[in-house]
Amino acid sequence: MSKTEKAAHLWERDGLDWYVEPEVATAKLLSKERFVGPIHDPSCGGGNIVRACIEAGYDASGSDIVTRVDPEEPWFLGEYDFLTTSEVPTFANVVMNPPFFRAKGAEAFIRKAISVTRGKVCAFVDVKFLAGTGRANGLFSEHKPTRIWIITPRVSCPPGEYLLRGGKASGGTADWCWIVWDMSTSSGSTELGWLL
Repeated sequence: MSKTEKAAHLWERDGLDWYVEPEVATAKLLSKERFVGPIHDPSCGGGNIVRACIEAGYDASGSDIVTRVDPEEPWFLGEYDFLTTSEVPTFANVVMNPPFFRAKGAEAFIRKAISVTRGKVCAFVDVKFLAGTGRANGLFSEHKPTRIWIITPRVSCPPGEYLLRGGKASGGTADWCWIVWDMSTSSGSTELGWLL
């Protein structure tokens, strides 16, 4: 490989869009955002976000459409489909890496989280999610984000199945950010910052 070539991994797309963010991505968010009350991750996958929140001293829980963690984990609330379950409880805070599904899944999860959360909703998404005209005129117009945190240096988010087979996360090619909606404030503008 020449010095100008980029080392990147190409993975087969995961059927449920289970891509795993490193715990450091959540730790960086928690270094800037404070939460009042428990935190829930409705798409917890292997539990990285929940573990990072617990490590930071928060009461945190997770659930997912399928079980990818030991079901005996005390923080795991079990399987349920966050989008279609009619009796989703109200949460103090939601911190999640939602399934992307070409941005439609992430937007659906964000809208549902905003409807059932009284504190903060934080979504870990590809930076490209910010650029869609439909979201600019829709989601971001209807629910203006309070803050956007760009993660740097770039993190790698491979499919969960790849990691379960012993693969290692490296060589990420996408840029990621946390979008934060703080339901306790009515800020007129969106703050932009970097998580270094």
